[in-house]
Amino acid sequence: MKRVLVMGGSYFIGKKIVDVFLKGNYDVTILNRGSKPCDHPEIVNLISDRNDKTQMEETLKLKAFDYVVDVCGLNRNQMEVLCGALDMTNLKKFIFMSSSAVYDIDHLETPYHENDSLKENSVWTFYGRNKIEAEGYLEEYFKNTKTHFIAIRPPYVYGEENYAQRESFIFDHIENERPILVPNNGESKIQLINSIDLAEIVIKLVSTETEENMRLNVGNKEAMNFLEWIASCEKVVGKKAKIIKFDYKSHNKKDRDFFPFFDYDNVLDTSQIRVFYDKEVDFLDGLSACYDWYLKNQDMISFKASVKDNEDDIYKLIGYID
Repeated sequence: MKRVLVMGGSYFIGKKIVDVFLKGNYDVTILNRGSKPCDHPEIVNLISDRNDKTQMEETLKLKAFDYVVDVCGLNRNQMEVLCGALDMTNLKKFIFMSSSAVYDIDHLETPYHENDSLKENSVWTFYGRNKIEAEGYLEEYFKNTKTHFIAIRPPYVYGEENYAQRESFIFDHIENERPILVPNNGESKIQLINSIDLAEIVIKLVSTETEENMRLNVGNKEAMNFLEWIASCEKVVGKKAKIIKFDYKSHNKKDRDFFPFFDYDNVLDTSQIRVFYDKEVDFLDGLSACYDWYLKNQDMISFKASVKDNEDDIYKLIGYID
């Protein structure tokens, strides 16, 4: 059996990737901190702090893999620790989950292409910079080796078990008739991808002939603005949302203080990935599955108290009265 190590793998994106590999009859190992135990009989669960060089070397000693998929890597140091601990003898591909946050959005126009300039930007700041440095280290590390390095750059990921409070945030507001504060006129565009599609892309890249070093944007073919996204959430809930368009800058507020997305156009050119994978989960079907998951788990979803407090402050600031 083909052996794959998934860094992360216990929830959301990583869990979906693991499910796809199991269906493909791969020998699956996951490595995480152990905060969310995995008791699946077909999965080997390694427990380690990926930031600890000695611990990682001990955990991965005498273990070899054909493929590595790093879902949760954040920075260059983690890449150095991981690569130093891995047995590279049989490693065919290393797939790194990067981000659309790497692009120099302050000086580029959408859609962003894989060969566009990379730079720490004013929106994602150090998160994007760290992903850039991680990509750069891995490309250099695997240069002139038999291991192919692939960086995947997704925009926003949605799907069941999404720990990021995005679709659940809107569902919760609609269900409880709590006004949704939308940045300015709600015209900023976002691109999404379902976690199912992301997982299928990963296994497709593992099982398909690829070039030595690749960077690939992924995402749905069509982007939508904030209001269109909320309208889609309304459709699956079957209830209208209360929407307040809020000029946050004039009130010295920040977009993420009250809304699930940064207020900028985050749209990628995804033509290159279409060569390998051209399917796409129907957006409303995917969102409906998210809503079903939300209904079953809403008592366990903990929304940030600070966001609710910020919203209450803004409601008072603008004189909102229910």
